[in-house]
Amino acid sequence: MTEFKHKEKEGSLFQNSYKERDQHPDFTGKLVVEGKTYQVACWKNQTKSGGDYFKLKLSDDEPRRKPEGKSYQSVGESVPSKHLSAYRKAKEGITEEEIIAETKNEDIPF
Repeated sequence: MTEFKHKEKEGSLFQNSYKERDQHPDFTGKLVVEGKTYQVACWKNQTKSGGDYFKLKLSDDEPRRKPEGKSYQSVGESVPSKHLSAYRKAKEGITEEEIIAETKNEDIPF
């Protein structure tokens, strides 16, 4: 099956079946403007006088990527991260106790 492509200055919205909280959009979809595809999020709201309106938010269709030549910075070796420790356990084959022992032996910088 081929992927559907919107025409210029056209888009579509679909009811968000993944909505779990009020902050999640009621509708999501895509829109094409000047050849670029955008993600659309839409919330159904009410004015103070009770009238209905829709709030829209556009974002880039492509996921964010780190800038070329830049690396992500760590908080520091002395602050153990749950994700970092899980990575180290899997990659380096060390235990949680070894990770905790490493951080306890470090000097506190203040």
